[in-house]
Amino acid sequence: MPALLTPSQDNGPPTVLTRRAPDERLLASEIRYRRLFETAKDGILILNATTGVVEEVNPFLTKLLGLPMEEVLGKRIWELGSFQNHVANREKFGELQRNEYVRYDHLPLEAADGRRIDVEFVSNVYEEDGTRVIQCNIRDISAHKAAERALRLSEERFKFVARAVSDAVWDWDLETSVLWWNEGFRSTFGYVDSEIEPGIVSWTGRIHPDDVTRVVEGIHAAIALGPETWSADYRFRRKDGSYAAVQDRGFIVRDAAGRGTRVVGGIRDLTEQRKLETQFLRAQRMESIGTLAGGIAHDMNNVLAPILMSIELLKLDSANDAGRTRLLETIHLSCRRGADLMRQVLSYARGVDGQRVALRVRVLIDELEAMIGETFPRNIRIVTSIADDLWPVTGDPTQLHQVLLNLAVNARDAMPQGGTLTLAACNLLHDAPPAGAGPMAGAGPHVLLQVTDSGRGIPPELRERIFEPFFTTKELGQGTGLGLSTVHAIVKSHGGFVSVESEIGHGTTFSVHLPAEPAQLPTGAPLPPGTELPRGQGELVLVVDDEQSIREITADLLETFGYHVITAQDGTEAVALFAARSDEIVLVLTDMMMPVMDGAMAIQVMVRIHPGIRIIAASGLGMTEYMAKATGAGVRHFLTKPYSTQTLLQLVHEVISGPAPGHKKTPPTFVVRR
Repeated sequence: MPALLTPSQDNGPPTVLTRRAPDERLLASEIRYRRLFETAKDGILILNATTGVVEEVNPFLTKLLGLPMEEVLGKRIWELGSFQNHVANREKFGELQRNEYVRYDHLPLEAADGRRIDVEFVSNVYEEDGTRVIQCNIRDISAHKAAERALRLSEERFKFVARAVSDAVWDWDLETSVLWWNEGFRSTFGYVDSEIEPGIVSWTGRIHPDDVTRVVEGIHAAIALGPETWSADYRFRRKDGSYAAVQDRGFIVRDAAGRGTRVVGGIRDLTEQRKLETQFLRAQRMESIGTLAGGIAHDMNNVLAPILMSIELLKLDSANDAGRTRLLETIHLSCRRGADLMRQVLSYARGVDGQRVALRVRVLIDELEAMIGETFPRNIRIVTSIADDLWPVTGDPTQLHQVLLNLAVNARDAMPQGGTLTLAACNLLHDAPPAGAGPMAGAGPHVLLQVTDSGRGIPPELRERIFEPFFTTKELGQGTGLGLSTVHAIVKSHGGFVSVESEIGHGTTFSVHLPAEPAQLPTGAPLPPGTELPRGQGELVLVVDDEQSIREITADLLETFGYHVITAQDGTEAVALFAARSDEIVLVLTDMMMPVMDGAMAIQVMVRIHPGIRIIAASGLGMTEYMAKATGAGVRHFLTKPYSTQTLLQLVHEVISGPAPGHKKTPPTFVVRR
């Protein structure tokens, strides 16, 4: 036997050793095998290949199965409860006997306590000392299988949820580049299964050409750089070729190394929302313009008010001068047209909320006829059919003028090649609320206003939607879709209703039914010929206005007709004068918009000083914002600038002749004069 040299302990000459005997090497190998067998983290069974008896089992397997060592050793494998339904029965064991290598990637076993154990099973047959044995290696893969089941359940749940939601949901496998779409994608954009390609081109190929580079580069950058989410707004092509404005959002799934493996997301069709946002922004712009217009109208009314009253004073001095009277009448008419224009501007600025007075509908129709006659195309013929005895209605004249104007413009647009526009009005008595008129309609006297065109007509499928806000059949930029909805809102607020009759190719008729009051005298009706304007008896009137011209002409007018007048330029001066002469002052005529102290505050202070004082509030802007404050202090009478001499003198006379505030036993009413 060759000798081995090994260093000595004292670094002297090497010591001569002999090789270990074969039995020693065998013993060392057995010790090594036993150590591996005992400490292995997989289960190991050694079976007699002939009898199936368990000859050896390692501790890991007994612990995994929850069985004592003695209940496993010496038992046939099919006698072990954990294996009875799988490789342990006689038929399955025969398969292990016949094949040198058998592998089951997944076997569900059951532990002694009933726990389910998922294992990977591998068997090898070999001979040992002339005896064939089967070594079975059993690996616990329960955690792995549980993760697989959870993932599969998650995927199934995702697919079910994706089918249930109405939005377009997608799942992009980055490794295979396969893109899956849910049913919501098909219904949202109008495609069928056969029209959807299996690859990513089913998405990128439908993105608008101007958006595709930005969107594709964006999602690939998100996948590569690490954000967990990606989102983009772009245009996506529908089946009909139109493009939807969409918002797309995806979540990136990554493996343990951080590499993107799939992206799951959803697309929302925001086309209608974008349209509403655009219309809302347009409405905001119009509201801003309306606010500006309201301010301009207020200032213009303050300019027109003294001119109108001055003209009427000059006409009194020119009663015998026919030429001068005609000149003043011309100036007067121009000022009235300017005042009417300002009322229209104010109606636009303050919207539907306005004050109601008794009015003559014929005046509104005459004004509308004059306006559209000058502005509508010459190929549209205007015809009127107005009853002579129309009943008065209670309403806001500017709002009802807007109703007629909107319907007339709608009729004009329905006749691009020209035609006939008919304006008609008559009295109508409803014995009962008309069928289909809505809950606000009532029986009784009504005035029927009709606007008829000879245009193309309204298709039946659109008639139910024509009064919806923002609904329009016109091209973008040619209409807001608010005209007919505004008509409906105004008429409904007046207690009336609107109906429509239309025939394709034969025109459309809109009918507006307004409650009438036959016995009421319309506000602003001219006095009978020869009737003198009411005069005062020397009563003291306090006129408050920050516009010097209005203060002076109002004072001159009232003094001409028998009143004594003192004036103040703002609320502070008015309160000081009123405190000094509250026992003498019979009436206060005050503007509402003034610097230092506005009319509402001045009214509250003066009412505290003298609760019975009579007050008329005036404004060149809408009265709505001031009425709450003023009426709370007892004010019941309001003047809208510019007002005529007749309107001013009649109202002053009525207020002074009537009972003082607080003396009425009936609920107070509001009187608004224009």
